[in-house]
Amino acid sequence: MSPTSFGDVYARTYDTVYAAKDYAAECDCIEEAFRRHGDAGAFRSVLDLGCGTGGHSLLLARRGYQVTGVDASTHMVALAERKAAELAAPATFVAGDMRRVDLGRSFDAVLIMFASLGYQTETADVEAALRNARRHLRPGGVLLADVWYGPTVLRQGPLERIRVLGGPERQVIRASVPTLRPDRNVMDVRIRVWEIVGSRVTGTADEVHSMRFFFPPELEDLLRAADLEARAFFEFPDLDQPPREATWNLGCVAVAV
Repeated sequence: MSPTSFGDVYARTYDTVYAAKDYAAECDCIEEAFRRHGDAGAFRSVLDLGCGTGGHSLLLARRGYQVTGVDASTHMVALAERKAAELAAPATFVAGDMRRVDLGRSFDAVLIMFASLGYQTETADVEAALRNARRHLRPGGVLLADVWYGPTVLRQGPLERIRVLGGPERQVIRASVPTLRPDRNVMDVRIRVWEIVGSRVTGTADEVHSMRFFFPPELEDLLRAADLEARAFFEFPDLDQPPREATWNLGCVAVAV
């Protein structure tokens, strides 16, 4: 992740930008993966790497899981902690790098959601993140991740977008301009954000998010090298739908061996 990514303004407008994201359906998918790939009753502790503002962590905590969320952005972690207090959701949040954070314990499941693994654009960094996920998993524990699906990225290519979100009192304008680097399996996305309260611009952000996209065979090899056995690839968040070139999100379930 770029050291300038997920700054204060970007973080505080994040939940507005992704207000329509169906976290409940995605958490349903996570729980169904637990049922299909292990003893669901044995999955109580969850580590959420790249947790952002806690969308998955908080909902899973309210469903009874013991959740620890980790994110490299201190701004995102601060917002997650504030939301946890407001919702009385018993989740813990830590600022840290998914490649090297050490919580000194193991978990029943590790999540890397919302294509967060893709912020590791170099193979060595992907390997480090997956090895660290494995270090935090008990034997038989489950890793569940979603990533950008390579065939779709190459088929559809970069698309510039401008979105206006929020309501009359507070609006967020978000413009994204992507540049494809197919030789590196990476998309560089320049994101500009304007936060407007009333008639006044209260904050702006200008960030470049470099995102790696993946293909199932390479991801299977990367998982195997980290002592993780790939069990399923699917069109996230539908466990029963094989990957198609109509969606950007490839889901993956792997088990710690």
